[in-house]
Amino acid sequence: MMTFITQTGYATAVVNFTNDLSSLLAGLMGMTAIAAVMIAVEIMRYQATRKMTSAANTVPTTITYQQAA
Repeated sequence: MMTFITQTGYATAVVNFTNDLSSLLAGLMGMTAIAAVMIAVEIMRYQATRKMTSAANTVPTTITYQQAA
């Protein structure tokens, strides 16, 4: 996990977290994907309810005098 390189005049340490952080990276990517899908679903639901509401509130363009009375 930790490797120390000995050279004259340099104090160097290399830490390899590749294997340890790969599961964290996969979890982060998964959580990001889940959040993106949830946002997309909510946008589609909002747009669908807006279309239904606007379609229900439309007034016909031709109104006869009998309908107006």
